[in-house]
Amino acid sequence: MDITQLHYFIVAAEQEHMTRASEILDLSQSALSRSITSLEKELGVPLFDRKNRKVLLNRYGKVFLKDAKKIVGQVEISKSNLSQLIHPDFGNISISFVHSLGLNYIPSLLKEFQLANPGHTITLNEDKAPLIVKDLLTNESDLGFATQYQSFSDLDYNPIFKEKIVLIASSQHRFSQMKHIQLEEIVQENFIHYNADTELRKLIDSIFLEYNVDIHIAYDGLEINSIIGLVSSNMGIALVPESVVQNFNDIKIIPILDVTIDRTIYLIHKKEGYMSKAVLFFKDFIFSYHKK
Repeated sequence: MDITQLHYFIVAAEQEHMTRASEILDLSQSALSRSITSLEKELGVPLFDRKNRKVLLNRYGKVFLKDAKKIVGQVEISKSNLSQLIHPDFGNISISFVHSLGLNYIPSLLKEFQLANPGHTITLNEDKAPLIVKDLLTNESDLGFATQYQSFSDLDYNPIFKEKIVLIASSQHRFSQMKHIQLEEIVQENFIHYNADTELRKLIDSIFLEYNVDIHIAYDGLEINSIIGLVSSNMGIALVPESVVQNFNDIKIIPILDVTIDRTIYLIHKKEGYMSKAVLFFKDFIFSYHKK
């Protein structure tokens, strides 16, 4: 049984005449008869009482006609929904991104995109890099923004920008009065740190290990919003991506003279996966956005 068979059955039932039904369907009468006979055989009951070329629904056919119309109607609704999702002018785009991009980068990117393209709907998901990769591999997201913590052969990684990881402190902290510091000067301070399984935590810990710096972690296991809040309240210092503190007047960036820390953000998607016109359009916009 398939949708075509159901459509043929509905037309024949409504016309109650095989010749008229075959003309409407632009189908030979014999092909229409074979389709309906096959459907009846699969269902195990006759759907029509036949007399010459006239066909009248019997009680089984009347019950099945209601269900067939519901099924065909639902398929048409689903086709329409999918068409809207992939439409280049007002389709849906699903993106995942690491938490630290949600404070500035993603809002700025989406604001500019939707000012020019208000018809699109965008589904957002904040997560850690490994879970973003999982969403991409299982087609839960169309595009991902994250660091390349691990390379997967099924994914395409496009570097879109590099940003500095900077030391921040409250405007009330003693560091805020300094023009710069050495990395080793932070060892006496309360350090506010990320969740252990985030890529920023791993990057920063690798720098501390390389420079043999033993920090005092006062608050641990946090995401970027909590870290910014604690620093703003002068509860300690932290290393964060530079973009996340662009709009905080009570937080100061203190340059570190003896080390430069940065990370690269990639636009990630499946190599072989289907990509709608709406997603392709947004992907092109992202590359243009970074060429400005």
